[in-house]
Amino acid sequence: MTGLSLRVSCVGMADSLAAELIPLVESAGMALDLLCHVSGIRICGDDLPGENGFWWRLEPGFRRGELPVLVLFCHEGCFGCRGLWTATVNPPREIWEQAPAQLEDCGGDETEFSAEGSAVFLHHHLLTARDIIRGDLVGRNLPGAQVEAFSEVWAVSVDGRLARQGLPGYSLAERRGKFVRVFSPAGILLPDHWQIFQSIWDGALSSQKDIQEIVKRLPGL
Repeated sequence: MTGLSLRVSCVGMADSLAAELIPLVESAGMALDLLCHVSGIRICGDDLPGENGFWWRLEPGFRRGELPVLVLFCHEGCFGCRGLWTATVNPPREIWEQAPAQLEDCGGDETEFSAEGSAVFLHHHLLTARDIIRGDLVGRNLPGAQVEAFSEVWAVSVDGRLARQGLPGYSLAERRGKFVRVFSPAGILLPDHWQIFQSIWDGALSSQKDIQEIVKRLPGL
């Protein structure tokens, strides 16, 4: 690729899947202005199924002085039929951790590719990575007891921003469903809790500081 384009590559997965993914990754990266922060994106298939089995790290650029390369590790099944709430990895790695996953050749059962589901997955996780790269999300500033609740609420913020920009992301209904699954076991969800959810989705609460404060008003996990 030449000009103002991200260099995109896929490794550790079937060639046919890589060919489908590369234009989707490039489109998502450009839409999210990642070109301001990285010179390329590399998707690496790993052997841990489930959409929580997602890692990323920054590596040196292709040439001296270039911006770094964003390397994403995830199972190839993440690019199949959408199953946001069926992840089985336990415990999931937190969204700001940058530990590499084990890279293996794909060889398991093939999953039917979904361009729609892949676009949603890529936009959500690439925007989250951009938040961390830009310093909008800093994991070390979070108390350990707040991590699980904060992670879920930040994910609401991510998809709310994507929705307002008209970009692929998990829908309001999907996020509301996940919000219920995470917080309802800890207590009854009251109208005030749903007002918090909607304020975050709509962008009225958007900074890490604001969201950390508001999470204290949700049922404790």
